[in-house]
Amino acid sequence: MSLPEPTLANLREGLSGALSELLDSYELDTSGSDEKTATPPVLVETFKQLFDAMQRTEYDAGSGNQPAAEAVTELGEYALGLFEETLDWATRLRLPEVHQDLQVQTISMARWIGRHGGNIQLLEPVVDALAQQANTTSEPGELLALYRAMGEVIDATADFIRQDLEKSNPGRPWRVLQMNRAIVATRTHQPDAMDTAFQALVSYLPQDASKFFSEGMEQMDLLNYPSHVREVMDRYYRKWSIDRTLH
Repeated sequence: MSLPEPTLANLREGLSGALSELLDSYELDTSGSDEKTATPPVLVETFKQLFDAMQRTEYDAGSGNQPAAEAVTELGEYALGLFEETLDWATRLRLPEVHQDLQVQTISMARWIGRHGGNIQLLEPVVDALAQQANTTSEPGELLALYRAMGEVIDATADFIRQDLEKSNPGRPWRVLQMNRAIVATRTHQPDAMDTAFQALVSYLPQDASKFFSEGMEQMDLLNYPSHVREVMDRYYRKWSIDRTLH
């Protein structure tokens, strides 16, 4: 599935069917109800309020009155929390296609935040959605679009997440995002994309670089990557694996 442009109009349209199906399924089977969480009818109404707030933001931006970054950040955190709850309901109600649609829109929401000057403070649902998209994408053009979307998310990630203080947790979203973008960049077969992603990897995750490039070289042989891709991986492998082993 290709990624739509992150506009309010596309988010409205993309969410319409998913939210409608979620609501219909909930009304037929309420066995997953939990008084501690918002129900799908509440979530659907809350999305309408979110869209109104986003519309005001887009109107201000289009009028040359750039909204305050703090306001967009706060709105974005609220929106991603709303997506997280809605994704949870799609899982509870056993709606895998709805879940997939919601994940695509979660990525759009994260990109919308970045494009309007905000910071992403709730990264996990976005990284999960990007990972799922990577697992189901093979067409080169779509992989390149996914790589670029990952870059937008990285650029918009809040500073306190970028500081990466929980290095003992290999499943932390910031690490997973960097590793996955490097993998997707390799699968694009685009040397420029690989260089950018690999440079970010060694900058943000130097402790993981050696193993990543060693395993990358193994994949070059197993999957018969073209020579121009192999050359980039080999260059980083020699710098971050062989050279460090020798010293």
